[in-house]
Amino acid sequence: MVSPENRVSDRTPMYAALNILSRRQVSTGQMRSMLSKKGFAPDDIQECIGKLEEWGYLDDVTLARNIVESMIRNNPCGKKRCLYELEKRQFEKELAKTLVEQVYSEYDEWDLAQAAAKQYARNKTEWATRDMERLARWLYRRGFDHSTVLSVIRTFGQGGHCE
Repeated sequence: MVSPENRVSDRTPMYAALNILSRRQVSTGQMRSMLSKKGFAPDDIQECIGKLEEWGYLDDVTLARNIVESMIRNNPCGKKRCLYELEKRQFEKELAKTLVEQVYSEYDEWDLAQAAAKQYARNKTEWATRDMERLARWLYRRGFDHSTVLSVIRTFGQGGHCE
């Protein structure tokens, strides 16, 4: 049994943070934002985050890497999309940029774009110019760069979508 003096009060940032982490993993930036919205003082928030990082409950590097690898594996996307998603989840910009570069060094972006295009086209049998334009816009939204999208579209235009 936990003694009353060692119990974390439900009005402390640590209690709120552990409650958040019991439901899902969050970045340090997200935790800071959530605790701030709950009205805790910045010094208390920083102390709480320091302890959580020390205990291994907050690990931005591992979480960001898992997010990027999951995005690539489940729905192939480009670097821009991964950066956007990490920044949306309030990871530090430099950390996000470094991790995306590291993870993408293991993949060929053209192959990812090709896989995404095949995923998009899995039920298509005939392709009109309008369909190619839609595919291109979809690939851009998935975060692929201009040259990669054009190359994939050319491949599809030459019948590469039938492979």
